[in-house]
Amino acid sequence: MIRKGISGLIMMLALLVMCCSNSKDNPKPIETKKKLTVLTYNIHHGAPADSETINLSNIAAVIKQSNADIVALQEVDVNTERSGNVNQAKVLAEMLNMEYHFSKSIDYRGGDYGNAILSKYPLSNKRSLLLPMPVPKERRSIALATVTLPDGKKIEFGSTHFDVEANRMDQSAFLVDLSKELVQPLIIGGDYNATPDSPEMIELKKEFALSCMGSCPFTIPVTNPNKAIDFVVFNQKARQMFSLVSGIAMKGQYASDHLPVIAVFQYN
Repeated sequence: MIRKGISGLIMMLALLVMCCSNSKDNPKPIETKKKLTVLTYNIHHGAPADSETINLSNIAAVIKQSNADIVALQEVDVNTERSGNVNQAKVLAEMLNMEYHFSKSIDYRGGDYGNAILSKYPLSNKRSLLLPMPVPKERRSIALATVTLPDGKKIEFGSTHFDVEANRMDQSAFLVDLSKELVQPLIIGGDYNATPDSPEMIELKKEFALSCMGSCPFTIPVTNPNKAIDFVVFNQKARQMFSLVSGIAMKGQYASDHLPVIAVFQYN
C-alpha cells in the first residue's frame, strides 16, 4: 500500500517536471507592438515668428526632441538668397542623421521653396507632385516617398502645404484620389491652412483620419495658439495597419511660427 502511494507520488512529480520543462523550453510567444512616431512641422524657413534670423540648429533640436522616425517639413528653402544659399533639407538631414527628399513648389530668390521629408528609415521612389491650382496663386506641391520600416513593411509618406481657400477643396480632392490610387498605406503631414471643421478638411476626411485624440491641438500662432491647421493624416489602408495612440502639439517651441505636431502610432 505504501509502495503504491510512493509510486503515485513519483509519477505526479515526474509529470509536473515535464510540464514545467515544456513550458520553459516552449514559452508562449508574446505579441509586442511596434511604434512609429511622425512629426509635421512648418519651419518658416528656419526663422522664429518675431525674427528673420535663421537658426536651423533650433529646428533640428525640436525635431530631435520629438524623437520622430519620419518628419514632414513645410516652408523649406533650398539655395535661396534669403537663407544664405543653403540647402535646408540636406543640412537638417545631416544634423539629424536622416535621409531626405525635397519637393520644389516655386522658384524663390535664386533657389527653390517647398516641402521636405526626413526619415530615419530608407526612402525610395521619391517624387514630387504639384497640387491643382484652379485659381492662379502660389504653386503648392506634395513631397512623396516610400518608407521601408525596420520590419520590412512599406508605407507611403508625404509632406504638403495647402494654398489659400480658393484652391484647398481641389487640393483635398487630389489627395483623396491619390490615396485611392496607391497600394501602400499613406500618411501625410502638412500645413493644411484649414481648421478641422472646414469644408476642405471634411472633404479630406472622406479618405483620411486626422491625428487628433479628441479636439485637435492648436498650432498657430506659436505664442498662445488659437487655431489648429497642422495635422498628420492617414488613409484607410493606414488605419488597417496602424493604431493612433497619441496626437499632440509640442508646446513651448519657438523655433518657427508654427508649433510642430507629433502623432504616435502602434502596429504589429
